[in-house]
Amino acid sequence: MIIAYLARQGSLEAVPVVDGAIPEAAIWIDLVSPTEEDDARAEVFAGISVPTREEMGEIEQSSRLYVEGGARYMTATILCGADTETPVMLAVTYILTRGRLITVRYGEPRAFPSVATRLGKSCPDTIKGEDVLIELLEAVVDRSADVLEQIGADVERISRRIFDRSGSRENANQRYRAILSHIGRKEGLVSYARESLASLQRLISFLGADTDGSTIAKDGKANIKSMSRDVAGLSDYANFLGDKLQFLLDATIGMVSLEQNNIIKIFAVLSVVLMPPTLIASIYGMNFQHMPELNWTYAYPAALVAMVISGILPYVFFKWRGWL
Repeated sequence: MIIAYLARQGSLEAVPVVDGAIPEAAIWIDLVSPTEEDDARAEVFAGISVPTREEMGEIEQSSRLYVEGGARYMTATILCGADTETPVMLAVTYILTRGRLITVRYGEPRAFPSVATRLGKSCPDTIKGEDVLIELLEAVVDRSADVLEQIGADVERISRRIFDRSGSRENANQRYRAILSHIGRKEGLVSYARESLASLQRLISFLGADTDGSTIAKDGKANIKSMSRDVAGLSDYANFLGDKLQFLLDATIGMVSLEQNNIIKIFAVLSVVLMPPTLIASIYGMNFQHMPELNWTYAYPAALVAMVISGILPYVFFKWRGWL
């Protein structure tokens, strides 16, 4: 699908292109999951080559950031679906050519509809493709910040759940299993956010450095520098969250080990406590002919009392030493 955006009366109007020519006045041409026919139509209109989905997925920087035929090609990896159970990384290509912006995407990042809605309400009459690109990148950076803020809040809740055990009646096995599952999901999101921010940092640096023939205004260049600082700060925060998640993972594994040690300690104490009574019962369970205690009147209750006392003494000793 092709959506062409035209600047009209202080707003950016979206015009879907279905089996027709792209309007010559289009400022932004958005290719959403384009077919081969859509790619061919955009190439004829802009006089450039539109990368395929396979080419967009290449990881070499030379294949993601380059200049060809006077057009600047920039591909970034964006985190999508962070609020769902199945977040994904989406490659989006931005092409600047002769004051126009062409975007190629095979998904629906939140930045695109939000920017289209905002510019559809109000935008300068002199808006160019470079301005739309900056708006899109700023929206992506803002969304990345929101995702990291949410992850940070979730990490704090996980931390409290691990270390604050006052009044908790939750089964330890179920609690730690749920905590490990949450940590795994958050670590995956942080990894995706790191990858996305690194990709954005390279794109922004390329956009700011490669200024030959660029029509980016002075305010736009200032926004690019500001975005670069924001992305650097978000990358540091993402690294901090990654380190904290690793600490929480280690702490959870340590808590699990303590629980297992407590269980083993209980079995060890029971074994020691029951060992003397078992020894007494074993002695008087032997079928030897000459055992004078067997003829005593109170031999049976005396043996029971001896077994009880021999079991209590090790328990009292363990409590006195603070081992229980």
